Amino acid sequence: MAVSNVPRVPYKAPGDTEYQFMDIWNRLYRERIIYIGKDIDDEYANQLIAILLYLQYEKSNAGVQLYFNCPGGEVRAGLALYDTIKGMGFPVTTLNVGIAASISAFLCGAGDPGQRLALPNARFLLQTPKLEDMGLSRVLYGAASDVSIEAREILRQREIIYQGLCKFTGREYRRVRADLKRDLYLTATDAVDYGLIDRVLLPKRQRPKEEGEEEWGGGGDGGRSITFAGSDPATESGAA
Repeated sequence: MAVSNVPRVPYKAPGDTEYQFMDIWNRLYRERIIYIGKDIDDEYANQLIAILLYLQYEKSNAGVQLYFNCPGGEVRAGLALYDTIKGMGFPVTTLNVGIAASISAFLCGAGDPGQRLALPNARFLLQTPKLEDMGLSRVLYGAASDVSIEAREILRQREIIYQGLCKFTGREYRRVRADLKRDLYLTATDAVDYGLIDRVLLPKRQRPKEEGEEEWGGGGDGGRSITFAGSDPATESGAA
């Protein structure tokens, strides 16, 4: 997942005596954190799928965190990633740190129950997939029979999104379709109320841990990176 002009950080592999420098994205996934920060197209989805497969091979029972700050992407690429996520043997936590729109909002809801999270100022955008989200142009050309085939495929993929959101949120199919007739923006707490995620997290404060407070973190930091307090209104809405 090497990207130009991204920070490079030192890393020493187990058993090595010297550090090597690698880009921050590769460093994170070695801690089983995958940061999804751009449109999900076929190439990007293939990279993410390959990483998930490798992590499954490396340690099949250790959890993986997916961090989202993603404006969306192509539905077919996102569904390939979704099927891979659901086929993994390890727990999957999703965390929206900024924006999760369209297919990335759908993927945020695909985490394990109780492990679908967001930061307080994160936003979600639920919307009916558009032609360009399916890798198609805004206008379909060709014979009527060819256009009909493409139209059926568009409707089929939309149904997958609708049915998936019904499963994630526990809402009725008719309600989900009605909600997605227009773009539906949700704050983090709105997303909890809607059923798309389970909790809103609060960044860790530099203070002693209080009674009733839990810690949450990713990868190899021993759960020290983020906390949420059970008494905080932002997290109470996510309580079971």
